[in-house]
Amino acid sequence: MNTQATSPDLPETYYRDNFHCLVSTVADQYSDLLTAQETLWYNSYLALTEPAQCLYIRLLTRKGPLFRRDKIHYPEIQLLAKAFEELDQVGLISLQHDAISHRDFCQLFTKPELLSTFDFLSGSKQAKKAEIVEQVIQHHPDLTFLSSEILKVHYAEHLSVFCLLFFGNTHQDLSQFVLADIGIQQFEDYPIDTAFRLFQHREHIDNWLALSEKSDIYWQHKEARETQAIAEMQSDLPGAFDWKPLERKRQRLINHIARDLERLGNHDSNRLDQALALFKQSERAPSRERQIRILDKQGETTQALDLAKRVLATPQNEEEADVADVLNHRLLNKLGDKQPPRRKPKFDSEKLKLIQQQPCVELDVAAYYQQQGWQTYYLENALLCGLFGLAMWDIIFSAQQGAFLNPFQRSPKDMFSSDFYLNRKQLIDKRLNEIESGVWDNWLAVYNAKQGLSNDWVHWGVFTEDILIKAVSVIPVLALTAIFKRILFDPKNNRSGFPDLALFKDGQYCLAEVKGPGDTLQNNQIRWLKMFEQHSITAKVVYVEWY
Repeated sequence: MNTQATSPDLPETYYRDNFHCLVSTVADQYSDLLTAQETLWYNSYLALTEPAQCLYIRLLTRKGPLFRRDKIHYPEIQLLAKAFEELDQVGLISLQHDAISHRDFCQLFTKPELLSTFDFLSGSKQAKKAEIVEQVIQHHPDLTFLSSEILKVHYAEHLSVFCLLFFGNTHQDLSQFVLADIGIQQFEDYPIDTAFRLFQHREHIDNWLALSEKSDIYWQHKEARETQAIAEMQSDLPGAFDWKPLERKRQRLINHIARDLERLGNHDSNRLDQALALFKQSERAPSRERQIRILDKQGETTQALDLAKRVLATPQNEEEADVADVLNHRLLNKLGDKQPPRRKPKFDSEKLKLIQQQPCVELDVAAYYQQQGWQTYYLENALLCGLFGLAMWDIIFSAQQGAFLNPFQRSPKDMFSSDFYLNRKQLIDKRLNEIESGVWDNWLAVYNAKQGLSNDWVHWGVFTEDILIKAVSVIPVLALTAIFKRILFDPKNNRSGFPDLALFKDGQYCLAEVKGPGDTLQNNQIRWLKMFEQHSITAKVVYVEWY
């Protein structure tokens, strides 16, 4: 399959197909959780003629809810006036909206239009629009003569519910709808029905939307640098939720607010206490790291060290493990337990002096090793992530509660969290044992059967059959399973940092990380190189200087 194909010619009303897929998928899965008003809205949409459906979707997905009728032109919608009338009759829009405020009215008109509409603005041609708007508000002119030019779109809140149930979050909407990729991407076939849906109770939906609104308010305060308003949000946070996905979302917001309180604590010790209390309500990283730092700042160094040791023993992810190691070392020194200096790790390395000929240093190094008889591939993360994706393919797309919400996912909803492994532990452990024992050796069969299907781990454009065959023939299965286990510990962070080049020659392999002049190893690269060293996986760092 050619995954690089150009985008197909979409029908003029492709957005209607997208919208219909979204609402019908949700109605099929969640009919028992939708309110009577939401169900009526869905049925009212279905009963519309096609032109009215198209017009409603166009308006509903634009920034509104108020629009000027004379500014609405869609060439693909025939009989536009009749579509307006139909939407008005069923109450999906209001063609006349008398209660519009003067400020909202002014937002719909340009400055020249306002100047020509109201005589009292005749002397304000040099004024800015904001000043003109204030004058209109002060004069409070009668707007009824223009009311027929303005319409209001209703029930955007119902679309928000349907988008949440379709995407599983509130930050995606029809503007990002994945159906735009139809013809370019193909998706795995996995079950989408009520038995495996994410939301199980109506209160899950309502609480999610309410918490999302609080999160939006937080980010508005953050952008406006309203630190006092952020500090006051702590008293309005909901208590812990029993439902794990919602509680994770709550703890994410707690971490944000607590971090801002911690920063305020540099000048107000009470804020530091409040931040610590909030962080203690969260198990989500980096909560424990921040608690350690606050305790240390408050002079509770022994408590801080105890917590650092606990984190070091049971880190939630790679970044938390790294930070805990640094903090543990520092706190031991602070308490008088002198620790040896931390040294930069050293790995097997090679220094090359080359003439710069290629667009990037990795390709110059690849050319050098080709001259030495190696078959070289510039793959970065694609090789080992691709092998992981093939080995776990059926498990990745297995039926799990809340994993797949719509037909257009490249991976389950929990793919990049520790829950992916925990929710499939028995299946994954069995597969790892089968790979190690040689019972499972279906790399090529899976590759051919799933060719072109979207999977967040397999990048078909660069992960070729030739590379697959070479890799699985020379990289020991124990090395592969060790790599897979580390990926599974923290899929989000451990899907990157792999060496740039894969080298093959005479039944040997080597993974080479390339560093040009002045470039240094990143933390995720260091973590992988350490792991390779521990498991005798052949890898090295290639440092390049130019002639």
